[in-house]
Amino acid sequence: MDVVKVLQYNMKDIICVGGSNTSYRRPDKRRFYDAYCPDKDDVNANTGSYPEVIHRNFGNKVYNLGVAGNTIQVCVLSVISLSTKFLKEGNTNFSIIFNCPDFYRKSLYLSDSMRKIKNIKNDLVYPINNNYLFTDNQSGFLLLGGIQNVSKDSYCDDNLFKIAKSYSDNIFSFEESEISAFTHLLLFQNFCKANNISYKIFFDFDFVSSPNHQYFDLDKTNEHTYFKSYFLDKKLIKKEPLGYIKHDEFVYDLFKMLDLDNFWFYKDENVKYGGIHEWLFKNNEYKEGDDEYIAFFFEDTEMTPLELKDRPVKLKTSKAKEKMKNGTFFNTAHPTYYYWEKFVNEVMINWNLF
Repeated sequence: MDVVKVLQYNMKDIICVGGSNTSYRRPDKRRFYDAYCPDKDDVNANTGSYPEVIHRNFGNKVYNLGVAGNTIQVCVLSVISLSTKFLKEGNTNFSIIFNCPDFYRKSLYLSDSMRKIKNIKNDLVYPINNNYLFTDNQSGFLLLGGIQNVSKDSYCDDNLFKIAKSYSDNIFSFEESEISAFTHLLLFQNFCKANNISYKIFFDFDFVSSPNHQYFDLDKTNEHTYFKSYFLDKKLIKKEPLGYIKHDEFVYDLFKMLDLDNFWFYKDENVKYGGIHEWLFKNNEYKEGDDEYIAFFFEDTEMTPLELKDRPVKLKTSKAKEKMKNGTFFNTAHPTYYYWEKFVNEVMINWNLF
């Protein structure tokens, strides 16, 4: 028996879905439906993430539904759409990896006819239109981003900006966003359970504990204390597990319905529900005394996406300290391919989804 052929025959297809950490790109029919994933020497092999690592290192066909600015709603609906297509075609040998965006992004579905009524122009640059069915018209989900703070610079259509601003000023609430997020996560989990689909969900950060939106215990007295606390001490702020999400009984009631066994959380003595960024912070490979480090985030490289190939980029620690001094150092941003590869090889491999 040829073991390699047996393994290849049994190899699962993988659907990956999420926001810009899953793909820093716009919707692409090749990625969504043809499992296009550039090889490492391909001209498009830049700003790669875990889907590219899985394909290159393990050989799986990877369908990357990630889109910059994706919301939980659109992640769930797009992955259910593609999964249903697979099932109807008789393909049951696939799994799903879902890098869940934060709860407060807003997406707005507008049909092509409704866009015309609201006088929103076609072919918007920003916000992105996630037309994951790739229809011949402009129907799709407009990815409005963090609607609690609307910036005109993020909109190239005045009428759409007015709609988003009005929603932000008059309708938005954190609790409603959380309820919508958990409702869609429950829809996703129930779909997977009903169809016997293996999956794993992971967050970017611990979004559910308190204090909320505080993650790293950093001493910013000066650039030297900042550097030591970030690169060497690597201590996370102690959190009350689920302390934030318990603030509202209706929100917490929904959260308790989720099957947390199919989530991955980073855990240490201070954090129980951490995400990829807590893991990266604790697992950076900088060694004390080195004058260089491998970039954690591609924004810190100061390269354009086309310049940043999927390979390690070394930066000077002196430059990091300079940025820490003037307040331009990235504590968090989009992880580099190097650290996504480390995460796949050390963490994702244990999920048994490949």
